[in-house]
Amino acid sequence: MKALKALLDVLVIGYVIFTVLLLAGAINENAILNTTAEEQALTLYKILVAVGGVMLLARLLMSSVYIADMKHEKYRAQLKINELKANLYEKRQAFRSNSYKKALTEEEVEVLN
Repeated sequence: MKALKALLDVLVIGYVIFTVLLLAGAINENAILNTTAEEQALTLYKILVAVGGVMLLARLLMSSVYIADMKHEKYRAQLKINELKANLYEKRQAFRSNSYKKALTEEEVEVLN
């Protein structure tokens, strides 16, 4: 999940850089796609907007899924911590009960002597 999110982030950054260079005039759309007519250039820009919208939607969806996954992992970790705390408490109680019984038996032995 993390690798997929990182890959999508790299694709978005590459898309943004390409679009900025294209719009700034550093890259000529005629040289890249062999467009000669204004209509083809307009179609190219429409496609860029559509691709940008899809990538933005995909990134938003991926972020939501990633956050939900992280919350689930946190919840599972908290459950594991609670389980370990319960086991530790039970072991301490058992140890205290055994220690008390041993101390009580030693006192009984002293009283009998």
